[in-house]
Amino acid sequence: MHANGCERQLGTAHSDHDLVALLAAAGLTVPERVLDDPGVIEWQGARAHVYQAG
Repeated sequence: MHANGCERQLGTAHSDHDLVALLAAAGLTVPERVLDDPGVIEWQGARAHVYQAG
């Protein structure tokens, strides 16, 4: 997470459900609405909603 010039790792998501839980814990009130918003979520390593074992 990048906020106010700081970077913080929230955790590792293995599904959209995990990502929603992490975003909710970070304070987003309706995290489901931002999963496809590139201004909020930057998907890395694969296309959006694809979770690969590392």
